[in-house]
Amino acid sequence: MRTFLSLALVASASAFSGVAPAPMTSKVSMSKVARTPELEMQASSKATVIGAAAVGGIVGVYFFHELQTGLILAAVLAYASTTASQFGGVAESAGETAVKVYDKTLELNAQYDLLPKLKSATDTATTAASNLDKNYGFTTKIDEQLKISQAVDKASAKVNELKSSVTDKVDDLKTKATE
Repeated sequence: MRTFLSLALVASASAFSGVAPAPMTSKVSMSKVARTPELEMQASSKATVIGAAAVGGIVGVYFFHELQTGLILAAVLAYASTTASQFGGVAESAGETAVKVYDKTLELNAQYDLLPKLKSATDTATTAASNLDKNYGFTTKIDEQLKISQAVDKASAKVNELKSSVTDKVDDLKTKATE
């Protein structure tokens, strides 16, 4: 999927470059070459381009679960929002919508002071969960039933064993190379 998106990005970028004109040897040869119109760039605000990039990044990470795909889609939508194509119009409207959502979020936060209230509620919930765990021992009971700590100890012992064997083999190869 990553390769497909990379190739699609290259193909879309090459589509915007147009066709190189044939060398001007005669008027007859120039009349046979169809001229492609130059790509028109539209004036988008910086906030709109950033909003379009944010939408592309969020969509990429949400649907493909990869940061690289999110970055590619963010770059594609940011660039497309500056063009006067149909896809550029869609990208620009997505960017404008993202800017409106961001502005409304800031307005609501300023009006109702949401972030400190959310932080306070989160702190209260984590403190209550920690106290319940201390009083009733939920994590120790779960660990006793599932034996997770024993499995983690076994896995870490195997990793340490593998690491020491690789280190020993590398040391052996170094000594053989110096002999």
